[in-house]
Amino acid sequence: MAVAAEYHNGALRLSLAATPRRGRWFAAKVAAIAVPTLLVSLPAALAALLAARAGLGPAAGGLTAAEQIRGVVGGGVYLTLMALLAAGVATVLRSGVATLSLLIPFILIVSFVIGDGAGPVADLMPDRAGQLVLYRHHDGILGPWTGLAVTALWAAAALLAGAWSLRRRDA
Repeated sequence: MAVAAEYHNGALRLSLAATPRRGRWFAAKVAAIAVPTLLVSLPAALAALLAARAGLGPAAGGLTAAEQIRGVVGGGVYLTLMALLAAGVATVLRSGVATLSLLIPFILIVSFVIGDGAGPVADLMPDRAGQLVLYRHHDGILGPWTGLAVTALWAAAALLAGAWSLRRRDA
């Protein structure tokens, strides 16, 4: 929404008039999305871990400290990467509604529908790959950090497409 809102009512024209270098504007917008998302998602992931441990009681004792740290840090990074993926797609589509209309089915439906039938191909979807960092045990071709790297590649591709789109089109 941070990117799509710029395209409403000509706000992008004002932003680009103030910062004529579109690449610099886009980099600042990406930073303005990534930093707060990471700063909010890390404590949220920690709070989720603590709430789960409190709720599960003695049944929560099976995770090692390294697995807990991986879950908290990985969860924060995963959410940040998904926000950046959405920002890149929003820049290409120039609409919040179009972005949500694409990403919600893509992330919530497509990976589940093709998940069991497509085998290892489904593991390369951005949501499924990134979520591996949250799992204690993982099956498939990716590990926790390589799965997060796949999600990072999806986000980078979306951001590169967004930057290219921003440079090629008028505001």
